[in-house]
Amino acid sequence: MQADDKLVTSLWAKKKECEGQLYWLSLKQHLLDTMNVSRWLWMYWLSDSQRRFCISSLSNHDSKTALNLVAFLGAIHDIGKATPAFQIRKGFGSSNRLDEKIIEALQNAGFEGLHNLSLADPNKSLHSRASEYLLKNTFQVGEDIVSIVGAHHGKPDDDMCSVNEQSAYLANYYQDEKNATIQERWKNVQSTIFNWALRITSFESVLHLPKISKTAQVIYSGILIMADWISSNCDYFPLVPFESKGGLEINSDERFEKGIQLWCKNLPFQIRNNPDVDDLFMSRFGFEPRDFQRVVYRTTSQIQNPGILIIEAPMGLGKTEAMLVASELLAQKNGSSGLFFGLPTQATSNGMFGRVHAWLKDLTDMYGVTQSLRLCHGKAALNEEMNKLLRESSIQDINIDDTDNSCVFVNEWFAGRKKTALDDFVVGTVDGFLCCALKQKHLALRHLGFSKKVVVVDEVHAYDTYMQQYLEESIRWMGAYGVPVILASATLPQDKRKSLILAYLKGKGFKSRDITLTNDISGNKYPLITYTDGKEVKVETDFLNTNVKTVDVKRLNKGEILFRIEELLEGDGVIGIIVNTVKEAQNLGRELKDRFGNNTVVILHSAFIATDRIVKESNLLDMIGKNGKRPKRKIIIGTQVIEQSLDIDFDVLITDLCPVDLLLQRIGRLHRHERKRPDKHKNPVVYVMGTSDSFDFEKGSVLVYGKFYLIRTQCYLPDKISIPSDIPDLVNKVYGTEHPDLSEELNNIYQESIIRHNNDVENKKVKAKTYCIDNPVGLINPTRNNLIGWLKNLNNADSEETVNAQVRDIRETVEVIAVKKVGSGYGTFKDNADISELVCNETIAKELAKNTIRLPYYVTCNKGVSATVTELEKYNRQKLKNWQKYSWLKGALGIIFDENGCFEINGIKLRYDDEFGLREEISDGEV
Repeated sequence: MQADDKLVTSLWAKKKECEGQLYWLSLKQHLLDTMNVSRWLWMYWLSDSQRRFCISSLSNHDSKTALNLVAFLGAIHDIGKATPAFQIRKGFGSSNRLDEKIIEALQNAGFEGLHNLSLADPNKSLHSRASEYLLKNTFQVGEDIVSIVGAHHGKPDDDMCSVNEQSAYLANYYQDEKNATIQERWKNVQSTIFNWALRITSFESVLHLPKISKTAQVIYSGILIMADWISSNCDYFPLVPFESKGGLEINSDERFEKGIQLWCKNLPFQIRNNPDVDDLFMSRFGFEPRDFQRVVYRTTSQIQNPGILIIEAPMGLGKTEAMLVASELLAQKNGSSGLFFGLPTQATSNGMFGRVHAWLKDLTDMYGVTQSLRLCHGKAALNEEMNKLLRESSIQDINIDDTDNSCVFVNEWFAGRKKTALDDFVVGTVDGFLCCALKQKHLALRHLGFSKKVVVVDEVHAYDTYMQQYLEESIRWMGAYGVPVILASATLPQDKRKSLILAYLKGKGFKSRDITLTNDISGNKYPLITYTDGKEVKVETDFLNTNVKTVDVKRLNKGEILFRIEELLEGDGVIGIIVNTVKEAQNLGRELKDRFGNNTVVILHSAFIATDRIVKESNLLDMIGKNGKRPKRKIIIGTQVIEQSLDIDFDVLITDLCPVDLLLQRIGRLHRHERKRPDKHKNPVVYVMGTSDSFDFEKGSVLVYGKFYLIRTQCYLPDKISIPSDIPDLVNKVYGTEHPDLSEELNNIYQESIIRHNNDVENKKVKAKTYCIDNPVGLINPTRNNLIGWLKNLNNADSEETVNAQVRDIRETVEVIAVKKVGSGYGTFKDNADISELVCNETIAKELAKNTIRLPYYVTCNKGVSATVTELEKYNRQKLKNWQKYSWLKGALGIIFDENGCFEINGIKLRYDDEFGLREEISDGEV
């Protein structure tokens, strides 16, 4: 592309009017910017493992070709803007003056007839599709590269027909379908740009462009999108005054150096070596490793070709520290940079964020580097530690050239759902990882981010059949990219363990016949490490014996619970009660408070305002956590929130029947810590409620868990459980294929439960596949294996909440900010002070935004979510209209409970207080 080519340099890529001044950027300059950024990202931002993967996925396996291809994509991605359909487009700012001046400049350069050009269907040839058409039909570029360019706005075409049909709109490309002279002018300009892109990226001709596997196309697509976003950001690559006549005086090298320096806050770092096990644990965590942690270190150190590693061990052995150390070792071996640490809930993610922060701080200090850390979930913006880190980052002068500036910070460029995965180190809910398998716009960016990291997913047992489909597909893609994956669980059924291993290896390209599963993978050893080394599947079972805790298991009729608790409290102590539904926790909590006193009973479940729940959880940890000030007697009643996230310790446990792996999780809160206990509770005992000789289980329990696993858990539940030795055998019995020995009558009920269970499982699998991407394809075939159709039947969720709901298959409900009427205004339930005139204060608005609660399903199930939202929007326009002025409250829905804590919606009267939480009030005063 010659600098004096008036036709080429007159083409615009971006334009806007700002405060009366006219700005633009030539197409030539934008292509140069994007090419330079793309090349820089390849050389400095990608991990060693990503570059290695991309090189191996090209037809010629050449490193220079891989780099040149990245640059070529940047240099050619907007060739579709070199068309009359784009050049006569109006600017988004509706600046008629600027539009007219650009058309005038184009005509002066030689594009005659544009001032009165009116195309019949210009929107049929939007520039990304126009780029595809020109590359494929005019320049004979392979469909692999064509599909990457076509996807640079986030979504590939659903089929190639939409590209081929562009021949029906030739005027959009050449201005006039009949005038050969005018057509030739546009064709020459397009050829000039294409040939320039080849030449500047060292390709002699189109025939020298490489062929690419489909999996690598995803990564190249992510790089191109990221580069385009950076180069299109006017803070880094500003538009120039229109009078600059195309920006010919711009020094592109200086422009690039300045722009990338403004964008780049830190460089990813590669771990080149690791300390020995004692030094590593002492440095990172301040203590010597336990035997279990030594075995994890030793096993990981011996892996030659990292893949997937599954750690199964009981609570209290230090799995978190072991996983962080293993991630360091695997990152060093694989050439990965960064970490994703995924957990089941926001609460567990918040708890892990501080631990990863401390670990990363030591890691960055050790290597003298700066790295970015981010918390990723729907309420991350309200997390105090994250905000503190963000505030510290904003006042630091982050300089990548300052080798003395080693720290952990928050890089704000990576904020937002679509860019979070690109950050260096990310802690969040597992949804972020599951979404790697969800069809959504800009999915390539998520894959780009995850493909450079080590991925850690904790508490894998917590994911149901539906989530399992997304988990396995995401793991399969990680296998395709060669990403090390660490999974952890206290308990895993054999079949689930096998399916996770096979998903990874099949993603890596191995056929079932090539994979040999050792017999130990199906054994009952515990603790257990199962891992792959290349295509080999290995296990590690050589652990020192851990202390055995024998738990007595006793059945308890729910009608006898008050009597039993009264008997248990005679010896004092802390009694934990875990039930399966919020309603049961509230009802039982009311009975217990009436019987044993309000101060003796604490209720915890998910139907509390977020701020109240945080306080309750913190109080519980202070009371019965590892170092808590333990009360003489207490009754704690809760739901699954207790089994999932809290490190608390009961002297005796009463629990509803639930599937055995979850039951074991609950039992993990029984005699969890070493401490002196009341004489009556020296031996751990769990009372299991809800068993039924006729398999007639409580409706709520069946709705949550299904009857099939409740039956099997009841049938195989022993009178004593030795923990941890009995865990694998018990889990494998319940989740195995052998059937319990039952009477004819009970067997009929059991067989019906099997049919329903299998139907539910199949329905969940089918439902998950609706928006789940296809398996990765590593073979090179540009015509068949390209990105066309990769995101067909796209999920159009536009918020993090709705995206997460898609991968979790949760019932769709509505989240609101809950406030209470105070005088003529409103305030939070906690402070009971009128803040209605103070929400303009950012601090108050932010605190108010933390007071969220999700409306129960029974509130929305009849009218539907959309109708409920519509009603709430109308209510908010009347009562809380000023919220939309302030960033922390904008878009939120609020409800104002009356002085008694009541609010009516959809004909349902709700009541809230911090004692019982949110519930339905059936009649006046009765709930």
